[in-house]
Amino acid sequence: MKALYIQYFIILFFAGCTSNNVIVFTHQKQVEINRGDTLKLNLGFFGDEEGVRIYSDATNAKISRLIRQINTGSIVYEYLPIDTFTGADKVVLILNRGSDGASMGINDTTMVTIVVK
Repeated sequence: MKALYIQYFIILFFAGCTSNNVIVFTHQKQVEINRGDTLKLNLGFFGDEEGVRIYSDATNAKISRLIRQINTGSIVYEYLPIDTFTGADKVVLILNRGSDGASMGINDTTMVTIVVK
């Protein structure tokens, strides 16, 4: 009987380990900046129940953050590369819109490629 429980546990464990974490990018954007410059990317207006979060952060950033403009409701992504970095860096953002307070809204996954020259 013990062997049956162990087999059942092993089957459940491996069934739970299947990888369905495929990210489908709704939008892709490429931006070029010069080394030492700060990128400020306006993501648009978001209501009180809506917002943006960083899903996968830029790996070569000194600053990588989201700033909500309280007076306008817009959200800006700010990026400053490490001083010695040149090349391509990527950040993945999840934008949530369409919430009416009772529902979760719709998530758009946006990948921004930042090319630092």
